[in-house]
Amino acid sequence: MLREHVHEAHERLDFLIGPLATAHDYERYLRGTAAFRLAAESAFENVAYPGWLRGWRPVRTGDALKKDLSTLRLALPIVPVITPPSGDSALLGMLYTLEGSALGARIIARRAAAIGYTEAHGASHLAHQTAAPANWKVFLERLEDAPVFDLDEAGSAASMLFRHAYDAVTLVDRAEDVLHG
Repeated sequence: MLREHVHEAHERLDFLIGPLATAHDYERYLRGTAAFRLAAESAFENVAYPGWLRGWRPVRTGDALKKDLSTLRLALPIVPVITPPSGDSALLGMLYTLEGSALGARIIARRAAAIGYTEAHGASHLAHQTAAPANWKVFLERLEDAPVFDLDEAGSAASMLFRHAYDAVTLVDRAEDVLHG
């Protein structure tokens, strides 16, 4: 359902990020991810979560990302502004993208470990993000139970977050004067 709405944007982002085979690749990914996640988490700071989510919240990685940047002595990237969701369907779409990124984080964590990045050295955000795999399953259950759900509105919001993630990486590239993809 939402997967179809974000498939193309997801593929584009994966292609832009690339294989993460070198330290430069990983540090580029980290800076882009930090810019995106810090902006996205900021957009959720004052959101009133609906009661039917029954206390469910997304995993927050902002503090761990800041720690990883500091550990690797990387500057905090420019954090663009992301508009908070305008309703429950938009909220669910944005949460779908944000929380769903934990699935990809498992793959990225393995790639990062292969080139020397661990929970203790530059990849604590990945360890934090992948430490609660049940959170994704619970979110999908809450999504199924949503009393009102507009798929197009949710899909637009989910795709918008993917565009922000893509733009965050391209901002890092521009800052480094590097072209990818």
